[in-house]
Amino acid sequence: MMGSVAVAAMSASSLFLRIALGIGLFAAALQPRDHLARRLALLITLYISVLTVLFCLSAIVPGVSRAQGYAVEMVLFSAILAACSAAVTFLFDASVWAALFCSSAGYAVQNLASGWSEFIWLFIAGTGPEAALDREAPLSTFTLLTWLITLATYAIAYPLITRRLNRHGLEQVGDKSMITMMAMVMLMVIGFDLVIKSLCELGIPVVYAVLLRLVHGFICVFTVWMEYELLVNRKLASERDTTERVLAEHERQYQQSRESIEAINIKCHDLRHQIRALANGGAVVNPSALADVAREVDVYDAAVHTGNEALDTILTEKSLICQREGITLTCVADGAALDFMASADIYALFGNALDNAIEAARRPSRRSISLVVRRTMGVTSISVENYFDPAVEPSFKDGLPQTTKVDKANHGFGMRSMRAIAERYGGTLVARAKDGTFSLDIML
Repeated sequence: MMGSVAVAAMSASSLFLRIALGIGLFAAALQPRDHLARRLALLITLYISVLTVLFCLSAIVPGVSRAQGYAVEMVLFSAILAACSAAVTFLFDASVWAALFCSSAGYAVQNLASGWSEFIWLFIAGTGPEAALDREAPLSTFTLLTWLITLATYAIAYPLITRRLNRHGLEQVGDKSMITMMAMVMLMVIGFDLVIKSLCELGIPVVYAVLLRLVHGFICVFTVWMEYELLVNRKLASERDTTERVLAEHERQYQQSRESIEAINIKCHDLRHQIRALANGGAVVNPSALADVAREVDVYDAAVHTGNEALDTILTEKSLICQREGITLTCVADGAALDFMASADIYALFGNALDNAIEAARRPSRRSISLVVRRTMGVTSISVENYFDPAVEPSFKDGLPQTTKVDKANHGFGMRSMRAIAERYGGTLVARAKDGTFSLDIML
């Protein structure tokens, strides 16, 4: 009796480990929670406790028929799927919908690997009760074959799926149709797999079993593809479209800013002639006219010349804003270091960075922003620093500060857009907030 319990425990643990690895293929794209090792140890302890209780109950519950056994397995596998979704949210910083995606997609990939093992086993042992008994033995040829096929399937799935799931894209999964996908996995993937096993144990012809296994494999692949396409690709495509619209808007603003700067230059050119006339003893002007001249000259002095037209435009525009807000903007920039970047990208990158800095610098008593752009050993570095109110210190998620605005759905896109631009040029973006100073470092 103890031997059969140990065998069942080994088989159950082997299966559960394969399921966990399959779900881990997708959950690996999520941000782990704090104390991950401690959380994982707690889950393992809980798993062992539940497994012990189940085997104790199986010892006192009357025997059931094979058909009833498959029904029980269907309920248990569905419960495991739900429990795995809860475990994902416990281990990773993910929404319920992202956890459902990881669990259902991982379960489908695991069933695909298991189905291929069954498919190959049909040609080795055929169908019937004897083949089923050989399959259930631990450390049997079938068990080793299953692990080999599973690892091979996961190795193929990782570069095709997991590497394409960036954390931001997966965390943004929020489609409630995941409930429908869970039902599909339970019925079409798990349920159909159990039906095929039951028919094989009854001894249906091998050719029919092979066809059923091919259909099951197609269902698994289709399930993963549909989840990925509907819940991830469309979300990422929507965000890419939004980014392109933002860049197009920045390009339009850039053209308007160029026209404004040219108009300012013309105005200041005319003012120089008027000032020269006054210096040569021309008519006396009233104080308000002189004040207007002073303001126009201040505007002209705000013009920045770094050697990059797009950077000059955005810095001049933000310098004027800083003047009105009483913020000191210190800039040391080598515009030539950004010659490889598109003008729209420069405008979007520096526009978002300076807008955030100006927004934060309005609150503290020390109102200052510093910007440094330089090229060193073929690498362009951009550093932006500003003071902020320690009372509203930002929280970070996935390395990016989260917006403090109430309407989070329509704000906080700027930092993600900046990181996307940095990655587009093979670079990185790092943000830090400490002791009332916010630092943004970008390497391109």
